[in-house]
Amino acid sequence: MQGRRGGAAPSLKALDPGAARWIGALIRVSAPHPAMTRILDVIERLQDRPYRTNFVLLGEPGTGKDGLARALRQLVAPGKPLVRFDAAGFPDEEALAALCGSGKRPGAAEAADGGMLVIEELVGLTPRVQEALLRLLKAGRCRRVGQAEELERRVSVNAIALSDQDVDRAVADGRLRHDLYYRLARVVLWLPPLRERAADIGPAAVWMGNRILSAARIPLEVRTSEDLRHASDADRRRAVELDTAAIEALREHHWPGNFRELEATLERALLLYREGPRLTADHVRAALTKPILR
Repeated sequence: MQGRRGGAAPSLKALDPGAARWIGALIRVSAPHPAMTRILDVIERLQDRPYRTNFVLLGEPGTGKDGLARALRQLVAPGKPLVRFDAAGFPDEEALAALCGSGKRPGAAEAADGGMLVIEELVGLTPRVQEALLRLLKAGRCRRVGQAEELERRVSVNAIALSDQDVDRAVADGRLRHDLYYRLARVVLWLPPLRERAADIGPAAVWMGNRILSAARIPLEVRTSEDLRHASDADRRRAVELDTAAIEALREHHWPGNFRELEATLERALLLYREGPRLTADHVRAALTKPILR
């Protein structure tokens, strides 16, 4: 794939295996969705000139924000902590304790010191928690719940904030502090829903299918019909063929659950409904229409 700057697709050698697999799943021979091209361009630039910054990742649930967060951490803070802060909808005291700690117990900010803090559902955080986050990112300060100000901890973190909501509207409505948002929004990336990425469904199905078989300790590998045309006899014996009609059946579905739904569907198709060495359109449709065995 040619990048937006005309160069080759980004090298994945510097990334850990999980991040490399996630980014590899984005790289398409055919022209990708423009938003994915933008993500690949950012990845390429960060590999060329890595620097520490904050990110906002937007998209519907299940579009891959968690995987992209892991890949970005590996690019800008390799080997450093990646700590999740998930407190949307929690009462202030619980959320602040989760962020800054309580008593002798450290919070997510201290655990992420020197690395990256992943903020789950930014828009769902209360004003007090947003204020604490802004102080953390702006001044590097975080005070454990119940402790005096002079015992405030100093930490150095960057953040990757995730949201499936309209953050611009949340800022306009006052639900999200504009100063916090613009502190975070140094690089903003949107992941499009799977229904807009028909070209990615086949490769994603192969990647997820192989992950499912590996987790189930089944010594087989999902391969497309096109791949198997050039495969050896030994490779064919170890393959589950994802035929062209099965890929078309996957592409016809609307995928409201995005990649999470795709993964669940493939698990049912591969482990419950498949018979023999081929995954067909009938297996896919059975997995889509019969999520519950009766």
